[in-house]
Amino acid sequence: MLTLLNLLSAVALLVWGTHIVRTGILRVYGTALRRLLGQNMAKRPLAFIAGILVTAVVQSSNATAMLTTSFVGQGLMTLVPALTIMLGADVGTALMSRVLTFDLSWLSPLLIFLGVVLFSRASKPALARWAGSASAWG
Repeated sequence: MLTLLNLLSAVALLVWGTHIVRTGILRVYGTALRRLLGQNMAKRPLAFIAGILVTAVVQSSNATAMLTTSFVGQGLMTLVPALTIMLGADVGTALMSRVLTFDLSWLSPLLIFLGVVLFSRASKPALARWAGSASAWG
């Protein structure tokens, strides 16, 4: 009985988490994402690359699936580009799992150092924001 309860709670947490991610992404990038998907996703290679990139950013192929199905449900794209995006999401998951196995411990101090140096020498606000982001990624 406890195993069934653990399974149900894990599924509920997965559904709730993907809903939160989907809602957040649609609030932040909704208009731009709809425009991008509406204009460029008729070409399969672009849809495939979009699936890889969205999965790399969101870190979840389930969230990519939820986004894609909501766009299909709203009529923003047809089934063929949606399936291509999902194929890209699967490849993106495999690529990200491979990237995360690399030893990147040297990258954090490098990003922090470069971000601080660039931030202190930035004359334009856009460069300062970019440098601050680089140091935050570290």
